[in-house]
Amino acid sequence: MTSKFPRVSALCFVAALLASLVAGGLASAQNAAPSAIDAARADLDRIEARLADPNVRDEDLAGLRSRIDPLSIAVEAAIAELTTQRDAADQRLAQIGPKPAEGAPPESADVTRERDAQTAARQKLDDAIKRGRLLQVEAAQVGDQITQRRRTQLAQRLFERSSSLLDPSLWAAVVTAAPRDLSRTQDLASDWTSAISRNADTTSIGIMAVATLAAWLLLFPGRMWIGALAERLVVRQAPKTRLKSSATAVFRLVATTLAPLLAALCLYVGLKSAGWMTIKIEPLMRSLIWVAGLLGFAQGMIRAVLAPGRPSWRLAKLSEPAVSEIKNQPLWCMLVFVLGRFVDRFNEAIVASLPVTIATSGVFAVLVAGAFAIALRRMRSARLIEKGAAEADAPDHPLLSLTRLVAWLAIAVVIGAVVLGYVALGQFLANQIVWATAVISLCWLLLVFVNDLLTTALSSHTGFGRSTAAAVGVRPESLEQVGVVLSGVARVALICFAAVFVLAPWGVESTDVFGWLRYAITGVQLGGITISLTGVLGALLLVALGYALTRTVQRWLDRDLLPKSRMDEGLKASVSTGVGYLGGLVVIVAAFGYLGFSLDKLAIVAGALSVGIGFGLQAIISNFVSGLILLAERPIKAGDWVVIGSDQGNVRRISVRSTEIELFDRSTLIVPNSEFITKSVKNVTHGNPLGRVQIDLAVSSAVDPDLVRRAALETVKAHPAVIEFPEPLFQFITLGKAENAFSLFCNVSSPRTAGSVKSDLNFALVKAFSAQGIALGGPPDRTMVDAVTRVAEALREARPAPTQIAPDLGDAATRG
Repeated sequence: MTSKFPRVSALCFVAALLASLVAGGLASAQNAAPSAIDAARADLDRIEARLADPNVRDEDLAGLRSRIDPLSIAVEAAIAELTTQRDAADQRLAQIGPKPAEGAPPESADVTRERDAQTAARQKLDDAIKRGRLLQVEAAQVGDQITQRRRTQLAQRLFERSSSLLDPSLWAAVVTAAPRDLSRTQDLASDWTSAISRNADTTSIGIMAVATLAAWLLLFPGRMWIGALAERLVVRQAPKTRLKSSATAVFRLVATTLAPLLAALCLYVGLKSAGWMTIKIEPLMRSLIWVAGLLGFAQGMIRAVLAPGRPSWRLAKLSEPAVSEIKNQPLWCMLVFVLGRFVDRFNEAIVASLPVTIATSGVFAVLVAGAFAIALRRMRSARLIEKGAAEADAPDHPLLSLTRLVAWLAIAVVIGAVVLGYVALGQFLANQIVWATAVISLCWLLLVFVNDLLTTALSSHTGFGRSTAAAVGVRPESLEQVGVVLSGVARVALICFAAVFVLAPWGVESTDVFGWLRYAITGVQLGGITISLTGVLGALLLVALGYALTRTVQRWLDRDLLPKSRMDEGLKASVSTGVGYLGGLVVIVAAFGYLGFSLDKLAIVAGALSVGIGFGLQAIISNFVSGLILLAERPIKAGDWVVIGSDQGNVRRISVRSTEIELFDRSTLIVPNSEFITKSVKNVTHGNPLGRVQIDLAVSSAVDPDLVRRAALETVKAHPAVIEFPEPLFQFITLGKAENAFSLFCNVSSPRTAGSVKSDLNFALVKAFSAQGIALGGPPDRTMVDAVTRVAEALREARPAPTQIAPDLGDAATRG
C-alpha cells in the first residue's frame, strides 16, 4: 500500500505541472492583447505630444500619419482576440449557471469561487475591449487632425504672397544676389571636383567605366532589344485582336521608361560606389534619376499611344498628319516640367537667395503653362485635320470640350497667380497640370489594355477562352460575360488608383483611401451586426455554391432516382420543385447566418414581415395591378396634363407602384396608382389635343350687339395662335336692362397655350372695344348729383323720427 503513494504523488505532481503550464499559457495569451492595447496607447500619446508642436513640418506630419493605421490595425487585432476570450468566458459562466435563488439549496464553495473568478476575468476582458475601442476612436480623430493640419499648411504655403514677376524690384534683387548665388554654385562644383580628384584611383575609374557602359547599354541597344523582343512575343502569343496593339503599347511604355531610369540609376550607383558624390550633390543625382524616368515616360507614351510612323499599331484613332502635329508636345511639356523641378532642387542644394528662388519658380511656372497652351493649340489643329474642312465647325464631344475648358482655365490661373505675386500657387498648379495629365494618360492606356486583356482572354472566339470554359464546365458565352464583369471591376479599381495619385498633392493621402478600403473589408458595426465587403462576398459565394449544389441534387433526382420510382409525373415534378425551394430557403438562411443574422433575429424579421404583409399586402398588390393597367391601357401617359382632386400638373413617370406628377409650382406629387383606377381623374390632354379659350363679356345695353360681335370676332381671328377650324364662336347669353352678357369661344393648338392666348385676347379686346367706342358693362360712373343725393339720404336717416302725421303729409306733398 505504501509503495503506491509515491506513484500517485508523482502523477499528481505531473498533472499539477501541466495544469500550471496551461494556466500560464492562457494567462499569457490573455495578457498579450491588453499589453498590445497599452503599447498602442503609449504610441498614440507620443504622436499627440509631437503633434502639439506648432512648428512641426509637413514631412513629420506625413510620418505621424503613417503610424496611425498600423496602430489601429494592432488595436483591432487585440480587440478581436479579447472578444474571443470574452465569448469563451461567457460560455463558461453559462455552464456554471446563475447564483442559487433564495430558499434554494446552497452550492459548493468551489463553484462560487469559480463563478467569481470567471466573472472577474470577464469584467477585465470587457474593460480592455472598451479601452481598445476608445483608442480606435482617438486614433481616427488624431489621423483626421493630422490630415486637416497638412491641408491647412498646404493652403498657407500656396496662398502666401510674394513678389510678382512683373515687379522690377524682384529682378533688381536677383541681380544683387546673383554674385552670391554664383559663388555658391562654384563652391558646389569645386567640392564635387575635389571629391572626384581625391578618389581618382584605378578602382574608382573602373567602377565609373562599368557604370557608364551599363548605362549606355540600357539606354540604347538594351531598350531597342527589349522592345523588339516584346513585340515579337506579342505578335506570336496574342490573338488577332486589338490586344496586340494595346499589349505592344504597354511593353513600349515600360521599355522606354525603364531604360533611361535604370541608366541614370547605374550612374548614381557608380558615382556613389566610386566615392565621387558629395552630400550636396547626392540630392541632385537622385533628382536626375527621376528626370530621366519622367522624360522616358513621356517618350514612351508617345510611342505607345501615337506610334509615329506605324499606323497599324496606333491606339489613338488619328491619321499620320494629325500625329505629326502633336507627337513632340508631350516630351516638350515634360522637359520644361522636369527642368523646373531640377532647378528647385539645385536652389535648395546651393541655398539660393529668396529672390532667385521666387524668380526661377515663377519663370518655370509660366513656361510650363505656355508649353501646355501650345500643346492644346496643336491638339486643336490635329482635331481640325481629322475633321476636315467639311466638318470644321462641327462641335466636339462635350467631355472633350469640358476638359479643354478646364485646361485653359488652369493655364489662365497659373499666369494670373504668378503676375499677382502668388508664385507658390502658380508653380503648384502648373506642376499639377503636368502631373494630372501624365496620370490620366497612363490610366487611359492601362484601361484599354486591361479591357482588351480580360475580354479577349475569356472570349469565346479565342482558344484560351474555349479551353478555360471547357475546363470550368460553363458555356463560353457565360465565361465571356465573366470577363466583361472582371474588366469593369478592374477598370473601376484603376480609375480609383488614378484618382488617388491625382489628388495626393492636394492633401488626400493614400493612407486615408486604404484606410477606407480596410474598414470596408473588415466591416462596420450596424446594430450589432458586422457588415463587411468580405462578408458580403462570402455570402454571395455561399449562395452560388448552394445554388449549384441544389441544381446538382435536382438533376440527380430527375435523372437517376425519380425515374426508377412509381410516382406519377406530376408528383415527380412536385418533389423536384420542392427540393429546389427547400435548397433555396436553406441557402438564404445560411447566407444570412454568415452575414451575422442569427436565427432569432431572422425569426423576428420574418414575424415583422408577416405582420406587415398581412396589413399592407392588399394595398401593395392593388397599386401594383393598377400600375400594370395604367401601363397597358394608357388612360394617362407621361407628359399628360391631369387634374386629380385639387391638384393638377404634368405626368412625369409611371412606375408599378406610384405615379409622379410635376405640379405647376415645380413640386412633385406622388400618387398611388390605385387612385387613377378607383377615382375620377381629369386628363386635359388625353382625348383632344386642342385647347379651348372662353371669354365672358359684359357690355352696356346701349351698344349694338352686332357691333360687339363683329369687333370681338375680328380681334380673335387676328390672333396667330387661334386656329381657323373649329371657327371662333360668339354667343349672346343674357339680355339685361343695364348691360348684356356675351360669351366668346375659340380654339388653340394645345391646352397648354390657352391661358396665355386668353390673356392676349383680353388685352386686344379692351383695345378694340375702346377704338369702336364700345363701353364695357359694370357699375356706372359716380356724378355730382349722385353724391348730393347720397348726402341728403344720410342726413334724412340721421334726423329724429317725426310723428305719424308728418310722414303722411310729407308723402302727400311728395306725391303732389
